[in-house]
Amino acid sequence: MKKIIQFCAALAVALGVAGCYNDFDMPAPRPAATDADFADMERISIADVKQLFLDEHKSISDTGSNSSWNDTKYTLIGQSESGKDYYIKGKVQSSDEEGNIYKSLHLVDETGAIEVKLSTGDYPMGTYDKATGTIPTHWVYVKVTGLYVGNYRMMLSIGSAPTDSYNKVGEHKFYANSNIENPTEIAQRVFLGEETELKLGEEILEIDESNYDDYFGEAGQQYLGRLVLIKGVTCHYGEVDSNLYPSWMCTDLRPVESKYWYKWAVNENFYSNTSRKNLHCNFYGSVLFSYVGLPTQTMTAGVFVVRTSGYSRFAKQPVVRDGGKGDILAILGIYAKYWTQSYGAYQCSISHFDDLMFDESQFLTDAEAEALAPAGSDSWTTNLSANDYEE
Repeated sequence: MKKIIQFCAALAVALGVAGCYNDFDMPAPRPAATDADFADMERISIADVKQLFLDEHKSISDTGSNSSWNDTKYTLIGQSESGKDYYIKGKVQSSDEEGNIYKSLHLVDETGAIEVKLSTGDYPMGTYDKATGTIPTHWVYVKVTGLYVGNYRMMLSIGSAPTDSYNKVGEHKFYANSNIENPTEIAQRVFLGEETELKLGEEILEIDESNYDDYFGEAGQQYLGRLVLIKGVTCHYGEVDSNLYPSWMCTDLRPVESKYWYKWAVNENFYSNTSRKNLHCNFYGSVLFSYVGLPTQTMTAGVFVVRTSGYSRFAKQPVVRDGGKGDILAILGIYAKYWTQSYGAYQCSISHFDDLMFDESQFLTDAEAEALAPAGSDSWTTNLSANDYEE
């Protein structure tokens, strides 16, 4: 009995020491941020953050071409008139869980939506519940004084300082802002708040055949960056103003390569005849959806392109059939230099594969996708040996 008592006492001491050690070595998670934590700062709405850029540069058109510093435009976020630092408070409306949205945190408040460019972070958002029209999510607070509002192809975002670099083919690239890379700075600027939800008809906007004109052109620019449910839209295959749909595209190749491709993106190994070695490629995929049939140009009201990354977990999943009709839940974006650019496009980014709300029969089968674009055929590996895309 004495040995049992001694053993129990020793075990209790060990557990107590271990418990103290764990409390010291692994501090409790940071409590959810609330408005009270920012009482000494001034809240600025997302619409007013965008207005700071517009006040300085007048328009998002012709200010996001990013071909030189002359047409790479940005605005430094300063302090309020009373000398206080600004913060924004928004609901998370994107997820990087499936890899299609990367180093981006998309927030929405009662005035609009914007991307915050980050390198790391855990800002949870759930999936869409069709029965209730809601998504569980969280509030996030961002201290924005000292950050930059930048324009890239008419999409405004918040990020760190402007930067330039060279891409894989040696071209000089210019960026109106950059990702906040330092984890310490992120921890000092970005704060996860309490649980909340996104609601259809409030934070989640509905687009359908009756109102798609409202979202088009300069008059609809306030909707850029918003989470939208595009209802009853049809997939179309074909060539539009020299762009192919569905297709993969790699802009790091010169000339740019674009081939018909019947999966959401390319994530494949291939053999290079030039370097005589196996290479790996991750290329973007583009699939066109429209309320107006196959258009003559992509910058047309009611036309949306779903752009997906080769790094997404669903990169090899087959696309929707030509003529397939369903709903899409996505961040509404644009990729254009100016409003009248015919080959610009409204590009939509999905967080989850299930955000493509089509009946299973509306998707190609694996066999059908392979038959339409078999690996090694003219559909995607042709000419790659001459350009050697290497990571």
